[in-house]
Amino acid sequence: MTAEYFNEHVEAEGVAYDAEADDTQIAVVGMACRYPGAVTPEEFWHNVVTGVDGVRTLTADELRAWGEDPARLSDPRYVREHGVVADFGDFDAEFFGVSERDADLLNPQHRIFLECAWEALERAGYDPLAVPGTTGLYAGAGRNGYASVIRERSDRFPGVDDLTLSLANDPEHLCSRVSYILGLTGPSVAVMTACSTSLVAVHTASLALLAGECDTALAGGVTLRAPRSGYWHREGGTMSPDGRCRTFSEDARGIVAGDGAGVVVLRRLRDAIEDGDHIHAVIRGSAVNNDGHDRAGYTAPGVRGQEEVIRRAQLAAGVSPGDISYIEAHGTGTPVGDPIEVTALAQAFGADGTGDRTARDTDAEGPVALGSVKTNIGHTDTAAGVAGLIKTVLALEDRTLPATLHFTGPNPRIDFAATPFSVTTRTRKWETSRLPRRAGVSSFGIGGTNAHVVLEEAPDAVPAALAPAPAEQLLVLSARTPTALDAMAGRLAEHLRGHPELPLDAVARTLQLGRHAFGHRRYLVCADRAQALAALAAPAAEDSAVRSPGDPGGVPAVLAFAGAGAGAWEVRSARQLYASFPAFRDAADACCRALAGPLGQDLQRLLTADAEAAADPEPERVARFTVAYALARTLMDWGVAPTSVTGRGPGALVAASVAGALPLADALRIADAAARGGDPLREAVRGAAWGTPELPWTHAVTGARVSPGEAADPGLWTELLERTPSQPADAPALLTGSAGADRLVLEIGPGRTGNARAALLDAVGRAWRGGATIDWDRLHTGPDRRRVPLPTYPFERRTHLVRPEPAPETARVPETAAALAPVETERPTPDAPEPVEQVLLALFRQVLGTPEDVADPDFFEHGGDSLAAVELVSLIETRLGVGVSLDDVFDHPTVSGLARVVEGSLT
Repeated sequence: MTAEYFNEHVEAEGVAYDAEADDTQIAVVGMACRYPGAVTPEEFWHNVVTGVDGVRTLTADELRAWGEDPARLSDPRYVREHGVVADFGDFDAEFFGVSERDADLLNPQHRIFLECAWEALERAGYDPLAVPGTTGLYAGAGRNGYASVIRERSDRFPGVDDLTLSLANDPEHLCSRVSYILGLTGPSVAVMTACSTSLVAVHTASLALLAGECDTALAGGVTLRAPRSGYWHREGGTMSPDGRCRTFSEDARGIVAGDGAGVVVLRRLRDAIEDGDHIHAVIRGSAVNNDGHDRAGYTAPGVRGQEEVIRRAQLAAGVSPGDISYIEAHGTGTPVGDPIEVTALAQAFGADGTGDRTARDTDAEGPVALGSVKTNIGHTDTAAGVAGLIKTVLALEDRTLPATLHFTGPNPRIDFAATPFSVTTRTRKWETSRLPRRAGVSSFGIGGTNAHVVLEEAPDAVPAALAPAPAEQLLVLSARTPTALDAMAGRLAEHLRGHPELPLDAVARTLQLGRHAFGHRRYLVCADRAQALAALAAPAAEDSAVRSPGDPGGVPAVLAFAGAGAGAWEVRSARQLYASFPAFRDAADACCRALAGPLGQDLQRLLTADAEAAADPEPERVARFTVAYALARTLMDWGVAPTSVTGRGPGALVAASVAGALPLADALRIADAAARGGDPLREAVRGAAWGTPELPWTHAVTGARVSPGEAADPGLWTELLERTPSQPADAPALLTGSAGADRLVLEIGPGRTGNARAALLDAVGRAWRGGATIDWDRLHTGPDRRRVPLPTYPFERRTHLVRPEPAPETARVPETAAALAPVETERPTPDAPEPVEQVLLALFRQVLGTPEDVADPDFFEHGGDSLAAVELVSLIETRLGVGVSLDDVFDHPTVSGLARVVEGSLT
């Protein structure tokens, strides 16, 4: 957006604006959606570009299930077409910490929008529960009849009142609920401008980003019709007689409804570039206005308002009409609305009705392509604007203009020859000499609130780092359940097969930084895509999926340093670490400084230049020590906090130094002396300043702690350093003497390949799998910090859809607030009292919907909150005649614990 526009619209509200800033544009960095026939942006784009019409006929069984009168189904005026979102009643309640009962109460619109918000952030490469900076949310939902269905089924929800229903269903609670569950602390603003809601939300979010109110913003909308039904067509009305949207066509006769949800993740363009975000497209500018009274009626559109909003959006974007080569129209397909929209567009683009296009620049290269996604999915109401936006973003990214469906010829009220526009009737490549490609997206709401956004294709990606990325990468996967973890591995493998161009280092970085770490974990170290696919296809080891219990920071870790047995470190891989990671470099430099004279210089050359080891073994021995020591310091710098150290052979010397029992300079002198053998080793050991270790240091075989006195015994070191055990260097039996079942042993050794980078990443992966919190940013210190779109979390959804239950009229429950009052239940008689725990368990299940196989549920672990606690307290008083407080529920949240409180009151 231009500084002129920004000053007028933002600074006028008292928000300071830096006139020197050269970036007032917004990047679209993530998207998620649910539209007819599509549950991902990829599926949505495939349907649009291949000409799929997602509107279908609702079956008689579907309509009867929602309580539709069977007599209507045979009426020729009753149209059963609808743009249906599949499985819209399903939801992964456990994933989001929502109780079973609350999931049933929660409007399907809220559920699906919550899932889309999570997916959009993951697609942007950010952990939805830990987005850096402040995240805002701007969105709106339509109104449906789901709350009325709940009222009719009050038998299933005794005690639920109007407030609870309102919180679970009303559109004004959509954003705040998502912000609560995801922990978003920026502005959380419900937007409601009817059909233009979601595009107005995008405009509002963009201004908030430029004003500094948030650093990341989600924007979008959702509309799901519940109960599902067809509609009555009347001649001259706004609804299509055949359930097809024919935008701009000669046979256009109205709209058809569709369900949908769409969310985009927005960031300031400057920030997105600096943080390596994948930029799908750029919002150059946007505008919102209202037609006022300059129209035929409240629900009628106005030419002047639409023209003005397009002009103002182009002013905000700093572009002229000649820069635009595609318009995604509001395009309802009504005989009156379409001509008004084209007239407004033509005036905004400079046409005066006589075909004069000079205002669009003298070198205009032909008609501006015109299309509408409503021909593919129907009119999705509050989700319509963001549907058009997502379609256009994907068109820019793919450089393809999709066909507008059902166009047989121009609406006779539209003289396209007198305008700069032409309806796109076939899918074609988006070819234009006016680069970068730019497009406009319109959305106009009933009531006259208009929105228009100017989009531009993404800038060229920042060139990758000059140095090639190291081959070995660490890919991490986690989920709430083992089955979800398996599904996640399958999704990633499929994605890698379908996108061979993805850099493996960017995939690794996105998985590390852009996904939340759940309890079931798996990792793989791979050097290329083929290795990654093979590892993902292999079954996970038994202990690789489940996080072990223990300390909040993870399972206690033992750093176990191996000897040299299987071969020396590969010097080249150590040089990669030295060049890549500051922590490794600092530790290695400390070793070089601690070695006096030529030996320190030889070590420095080995780590920094293409130099080979000297003929004598000294530099090689101290180099092995240095690499192992630097690896340990690097792990600790990245978040691995060992609780003890151990080592065998030369590895024991590294363990002693890392534990703090032996100064680094003395350890290096002992390592050097060991290379020469005999008396120099004994003298070096005796001359060392042995001290009490800061970390427990244990003997690799016995598991006993090594005391300062034992450490200072030259005989111990002669045994350890001059006699090489026969076992291979990576034999775990010699390294786990101090580790029990509750310990995680991280072996620091050359392994079978001698590759220091692979060994380091494997240790990090094992620590992370064991529950350690890794500072992933410390792994990625180079200039190339790209994020890439990857598959999102595989929700394990179950149906939570409440439908009407047909019943005789005399047995129907009245739709009044009285029907929602707490149900009076007969109290137990003194002669045969029902056990308190049994009563409380039934009440827990009533309030929370907890499964029957859970014998002693924790109220809050099963999704209870303060409002549910109030309901529980009321039910306990009604059922047992005992008054308990909210504090009692919070202090004793289990059935057994609360039963003791109740029993104490009864006595």
